[in-house]
Amino acid sequence: MRKGKKRGIPGAAVAAVAIALSLGWFINRPADVSAAEVKADTADVHIVQTGENLWDICRPLADARGMDIREVIYLISVNNGINQDASLKPGQRITLRF
Repeated sequence: MRKGKKRGIPGAAVAAVAIALSLGWFINRPADVSAAEVKADTADVHIVQTGENLWDICRPLADARGMDIREVIYLISVNNGINQDASLKPGQRITLRF
């Protein structure tokens, strides 16, 4: 009979792979947004008024930048998580970042 336990290499290999994957995830994860970055954000915020729609909000932005209004509506919708069928509600805050 043998004295003591023989440690298997497969267990050590599994542990090494698990550690490597954990470190890889930690290193590649997106950095948290710092308070300085939030303060430096210059995006305008629009508060929706009664009867307004995205067309009304985006028309002046598109005209000022010489862009197609459909592109501006798309970008604002994506950045604010607004789907095509959703209606805006008075008091809703829309970030105008694009």
